[in-house]
Amino acid sequence: MTRAAPALLTAARRHLRERREIGPIGTVSRIAGGVLAIGLPIAIGGFAWWDAAAALFVLPVVATSAAALIVATYQRLAPEALRRRRAICSGPACWLIAIMIGAAAGIDALTPASGGIALWVWLGASMLIAAARGYGGCEVLAVPNLITGRRDQIGCILYTPIDRMEASRRTGGVRRPVHARK
Repeated sequence: MTRAAPALLTAARRHLRERREIGPIGTVSRIAGGVLAIGLPIAIGGFAWWDAAAALFVLPVVATSAAALIVATYQRLAPEALRRRRAICSGPACWLIAIMIGAAAGIDALTPASGGIALWVWLGASMLIAAARGYGGCEVLAVPNLITGRRDQIGCILYTPIDRMEASRRTGGVRRPVHARK
């Protein structure tokens, strides 16, 4: 059993490297963005248990449901638009972001939680999850993909250019798609 453990660990590490869609710069930038998105709003406005419930339960459920609804709607009404969802700003991405901002506003208006703080904490946690998983899409889908076990992607205004630059450097300037749907 002792001899099998290192081989198993090596195989697991190789599998993780093969599944990573982002390089070291993308990983570090997501970690820095996540820590900043969590730490700054909490330092400025505090963080109550209502905020934690909204950030770690309500917003991930809304994002997962909204992402499924948006993809199903686009598949039915505008399937060609789904082929462009890895662009820096796509229709599905804009709709998902608008729904999440609306959900945060609703949380702010209807509950004791601060929707703004919850939104930033959720986005920060999503960035950290994306960094840990090597996920190369927008952080808005990091939690839904973790929940569903999928790797659906939409473009990200902030991270897609970084990921494309890193992919270009890894391939020696040859342009290849950064994101592979798995």
